[in-house]
Amino acid sequence: MNMKRRLLRGGFTLVELLVVMTIMGILAGLLFPALTGGKRRADQVICTSNMSQLCKFIGQYARDKDVYPESAQWTGTSTVEDGPLGRYTKEGKIYTCPADTDLKDALKRRSAQRLTSYAYNSWFDRKPFSTSVDLSRAVFLMEPRISGGGGMMQTSFQGSGAPRLTDRHNGGGLIAFGDAHVEFYTQQRFQKEKQTIFEVTR
Repeated sequence: MNMKRRLLRGGFTLVELLVVMTIMGILAGLLFPALTGGKRRADQVICTSNMSQLCKFIGQYARDKDVYPESAQWTGTSTVEDGPLGRYTKEGKIYTCPADTDLKDALKRRSAQRLTSYAYNSWFDRKPFSTSVDLSRAVFLMEPRISGGGGMMQTSFQGSGAPRLTDRHNGGGLIAFGDAHVEFYTQQRFQKEKQTIFEVTR
């Protein structure tokens, strides 16, 4: 009988509305971390793909020119499309990690002081393609930590003199090797294994 009256009256009581709102708040609280975690995982997957593709293009450039790209200009000087890999990459977005919000914002404002989220191992700087090295163990690219509020970072490094690794992917960053495979490293693992990681390109 009460239900009939409520249906005839239309609407909800204040208590019923509060109960519904409370339930919705609890559900939102449960879902938000899952959605955030899903976004972070998706960013890492895209970033992994970007770095793998760039490694393939570096290898392709080296095969075509018989020399590896110059580290000082590996991304170009004004746009990535004008850089040595431009003819292969086609899309500039593969130089940008989706979790690198500093660079994404700067590129939108056209005020970027750098063109990529990644740093190139200058050990390969203009080395002949025939250089004898185990590419499965040779680092091509890494994600360095961004310093200061200006979003600056090293875009190249020399072997074991690599900068600190970023922590934007759930407390760690990615390192890409010459055979185009990409590995995730926590800060702790990177510091512990740094000498081993860069052993073949010291």
